[in-house]
Amino acid sequence: MDPFHDSMQQSLFDTINHAIAVAHGSATSPHYGFLQKTYNKRPYQPLIEELALRFAITDTTDLNYDSAMVYSLRQQEEHCILPSLVGKFFLLFDSIVDRQNLVEQPATNEARAVFKAAHQHGFVPIDRATLKRHTCLMDD
Repeated sequence: MDPFHDSMQQSLFDTINHAIAVAHGSATSPHYGFLQKTYNKRPYQPLIEELALRFAITDTTDLNYDSAMVYSLRQQEEHCILPSLVGKFFLLFDSIVDRQNLVEQPATNEARAVFKAAHQHGFVPIDRATLKRHTCLMDD
């Protein structure tokens, strides 16, 4: 195991937990009203506009199930980017049909373009190990 990588993962996880608690108002008695309000404000529109210069984009967000905006990206390849509604975190999947294959290390020009744009707009990718961890959110 790499102690530096583990430390970075823990720091990211702590940052995510803090953002979750702030966005939900409480980790133990969360409210979800912020999801619709945040979505309606389109806080990440500059990122989406930049991606739209290269990709055909479809917003497939369903706030009944998602705590992130969900955009399918199409060019030669298909990807699905999920910018979080709780903070500047994102996930990128290599399919718009399912969310099984998380892109952690972009291996294609298109995936690299998405990562580059996200980084330029201040987003941090969430890796598989962090994604698998249980957050601070307690929901009955």
